[in-house]
Amino acid sequence: MSHSKDPSKDTSRAASGLDRGEQHDVTELHAAVLREKPDPVEGFEPVNLWVVAGIAGLLFWGGAYLTQYSGRFEAMEFSEIPHGKPAPVAAVAADPLAAVKREGMLTYNAVCALCHGEDGAGKAGVAPPLAGSDWVNADGPNRLMRIVRHGLKGTVKVNKDVTWNPANDPSIVMGSQWEAIGASNEKLAAVLTYIRSSWGNTGAPVTAPMVADGLAPVKERSGDDNWTQEELLKVPASGAGAPAVAAGPATPEQLKAQFEALPADQRQALLKELSK
Repeated sequence: MSHSKDPSKDTSRAASGLDRGEQHDVTELHAAVLREKPDPVEGFEPVNLWVVAGIAGLLFWGGAYLTQYSGRFEAMEFSEIPHGKPAPVAAVAADPLAAVKREGMLTYNAVCALCHGEDGAGKAGVAPPLAGSDWVNADGPNRLMRIVRHGLKGTVKVNKDVTWNPANDPSIVMGSQWEAIGASNEKLAAVLTYIRSSWGNTGAPVTAPMVADGLAPVKERSGDDNWTQEELLKVPASGAGAPAVAAGPATPEQLKAQFEALPADQRQALLKELSK
């Protein structure tokens, strides 16, 4: 006896969502379970809307702040003044001697640095140091300008720690640098101002009139007649220049000036010697 397959049963089963052999719709049986919400998982709770609103407000404020106070994100500029408003500029006092010091520096580097060094430290067997020199930091430039004008020879006590040419080697001589620096009071004033204000030196500036007054007493002196330490110590460090060599016995005022011009250790040694 043959059995024929009824196609209508398969069609109705497919329409109902049942698989072959199933008697019940599984979807309907689990509908109640599917309607249940999943159990909450810690760390995945929804964010409070007030927190979202607060974060949005902070982001808006931060963007507005950066727009106004970011210095326009320019590499060479930062400004805390809002965009479009002029920033106050602090007044910077200009150095009135800047141009003079620059001219003096150029002259020094071209003429003097070869022997004294760009740092003023001097060179062994060539030239004494200018940095920390008592001659450079003296109250006035009278002796210093004479050295540049006519040169220097012999032993020189630079300061309490350094004595130049202690063996008094006659071959170590600084010649006149007057022509080399430009042969003018202005050039000499500029280079002395630079030397007296560089490398930790604390000497006051030098002006062209100071040079003119300081060199007036020795205007007839030969340019090849180099100074010695003994001669220079007879010259007041500041004020109008004194004669190159005092005529006749020194007056009390001259002796006092010479004594005050000595370095402190030499004054103490002289006083100790006189007290014997």
